[in-house]
Amino acid sequence: MNDYSVNEDDPLFRETHYARYGYERTNIYGLVTLESRLITYLDKPDEFPSNRVDRLPDPPKEPASLLQKPIRHFIAASSSELTAFISRDGYWACLCINLNLEAGKAEVIAIDTAEEYTNQEDGVKLLVALAVAEKTEEENEESNLSYSLRIYGNHNKAKPYLEQALFEIGDSNQIIPLTAAPMQLSHVEVHYQDRLQTAFLLTSMDGIIHLYVQSEELGQFIELPASSFFPMMGRVSDHRTKILYMDIYDHNEGRVICAGGQNGEIFLSFYDTDGNEVKSHAIRIFSPITSVLVFQPRESGEDHDLHLVVTCAIEQAIVYRSIETNGLSSSRVLPLSGNFDSVLCSHVMDVDWDGEKEIIIGTYGRQVLIYKQVPGTQAYNVLWRRQFAYPIYRISHLDLNRDGLDELIVTTMYGVHIFQPNMKKAKERLLEVLQYIESSKRQKHKLLLEWKRQKDLEKSIVFES
Repeated sequence: MNDYSVNEDDPLFRETHYARYGYERTNIYGLVTLESRLITYLDKPDEFPSNRVDRLPDPPKEPASLLQKPIRHFIAASSSELTAFISRDGYWACLCINLNLEAGKAEVIAIDTAEEYTNQEDGVKLLVALAVAEKTEEENEESNLSYSLRIYGNHNKAKPYLEQALFEIGDSNQIIPLTAAPMQLSHVEVHYQDRLQTAFLLTSMDGIIHLYVQSEELGQFIELPASSFFPMMGRVSDHRTKILYMDIYDHNEGRVICAGGQNGEIFLSFYDTDGNEVKSHAIRIFSPITSVLVFQPRESGEDHDLHLVVTCAIEQAIVYRSIETNGLSSSRVLPLSGNFDSVLCSHVMDVDWDGEKEIIIGTYGRQVLIYKQVPGTQAYNVLWRRQFAYPIYRISHLDLNRDGLDELIVTTMYGVHIFQPNMKKAKERLLEVLQYIESSKRQKHKLLLEWKRQKDLEKSIVFES
């Protein structure tokens, strides 16, 4: 355990593992979660959790079937290597994915992944997309870097086990040259060629949001104008606004897209279920935007209210509230968020299991801060703060060991930190919920008995004529 780890009395999280990247460092777009219906098979290693698998054992001989519901895993990218953290029952497995990227020459700038399922016959197609910079040997060029988008797995049906599919993902790939330095990679489902399919979105320093979708005729990804699907992206590209981060939030009533630019511009657009843009907003603040995140404040999803977190390189982190009603006109600043250098990332998670999502931010000043809304107000207070050894690049959460409680995942410049929630607090909360359920049952039983008593009393009443 590192000297900056928390102790057993930490009220929220305890660090259980730190995995340093195999080669060099990562970038701020170097973490992605993967939701997969492929089953897994790797056993718990003797050296868990420090073991890294670079050679797969033979898979089980019995036929593998797809899961009914996808399981979440995550992949972390260093400069020239990918490490997949595979969720398993009671543990996780770390799988090294070799894509033949030369250390010191190639650098992964961004990563994204998606899983496509069309029908039982075609099965699952696992896609991994990388934005890569490579050093060139031409000395007369102004820049000695070349850029490319590399999409792996686009030609082959995925292997029956997730570990196999990831380990052999490099067997099928497409390299798309880029003319400008790439930034963030993400994906979205679009209707193209009479079917719903995955499109990769790439923000770039040329000020254009590039959209890539697979062509059935060519059997590979091609670039199409993003404006054909999302008018807001067309307006951004027309003005050559360099987008540093973009978030896409899908819900039952449509889709929300938010983009933050290097010049401080924030673009927010709402789309209906048919893909039509129904309204949009834009604002500019005095700071480059490092991340944007649209979220629903309550875990239950009963409240359709949406908020937006915006983090900045210079100013403090901002929460725009009720964006469907107020657009970008109602905001609150997160206290102390500007005290630890640039805020690089944001995330939301119900850390104390009360049904309300807390806001988490990570800073270049090596701090992770968790904010909780003060009940009955629109203000936020710091609930938890933790200092790390290196700048915080990305934050996520998922149930990595499948025990029913989500782990907090924090990636820094040089590694991945895995935090387990406080099990004592989780037990206390579970008992509270069980006691509440039991109390509700007793109350309902009492009301039912009272209702029956009233009915029996009404039947016994004799009215004189």
